[in-house]
Amino acid sequence: MLTNLLLVLLFLNPFSSAYPTDRDFFNVAQVSSVSAPSRINPENVGLEATAEKYVAIDVISGKILIQKNVDSVQPIASITKLMTALVVLDNVKDWDKTVEMNRVDETYGAFAHIYRGEEVSFEDLWNAALISSDNNSIMAMIRALGFSQEEFVTKMNIKAKELQMYNTSFSDPTGLSVENQSTALDISRLLYTALNQAKIQSTVTKNKYTFKVLNNSKTRTVTSTDILLDSFLNRKQYGYQLVGGKTGYIPEAGYCLTVEIEKEKHSVIITVLNSNNIENRFQDVKVIADWVFNNYSWE
Repeated sequence: MLTNLLLVLLFLNPFSSAYPTDRDFFNVAQVSSVSAPSRINPENVGLEATAEKYVAIDVISGKILIQKNVDSVQPIASITKLMTALVVLDNVKDWDKTVEMNRVDETYGAFAHIYRGEEVSFEDLWNAALISSDNNSIMAMIRALGFSQEEFVTKMNIKAKELQMYNTSFSDPTGLSVENQSTALDISRLLYTALNQAKIQSTVTKNKYTFKVLNNSKTRTVTSTDILLDSFLNRKQYGYQLVGGKTGYIPEAGYCLTVEIEKEKHSVIITVLNSNNIENRFQDVKVIADWVFNNYSWE
């Protein structure tokens, strides 16, 4: 499935409509079993969202269902951590390794959950980084793996090229840098790749994670930044499941979110960039998801 999606997204051309589109980069003739969803309400030509850029993609066929400024490059903030997680997975050998939080790990940004001198497991750092977007935990993981920040970022950029994310570049592993740049399409590709890693998918769908600091026995709980985990988009009674996602925010990026949502065994990746406030990035995804599943049929 991953290969299929990468082939789908390889043949991209600039397009900035805020309307539904029939852009389909998957050669269905090569894989006869793949059928794209079809429009059931062609008179409904669009939707209202605050995000400056967004896209919804059918996971199986790769068909873009709706989009706006889909190839426009901008900072992506903590969505960066999905790429960081992929590179960590390529290199980690011991999830139980004890790591002491060090002064050199300290950054600015999201609230820190582990303080200088405290010892936790590598697993705890991983969960704090992906669930609550803890930047210090990202830096501590990289140090524990034996890399400098520059060495690690080089690996991130190499992997971006391997994933054919040609409009993406990274300059830091947390997302604090405005030079971490990408597009809605490249981010959607990144999310798909990340969620195909069971370790990432199982982590980003946790509402919270509790751990114990090893050298003082204090208990800490980190809470997810993704409130869609507690929304109708993750409620079986409504037919939805949130497969996974990641939030991001710095002032230059605006409020960003990328998620995969499943309804009745049909999965759609939705990415919104530069929504106008913290609530509306989630509302934008809800609006797009509702629009997609009411305007397309997979039969």
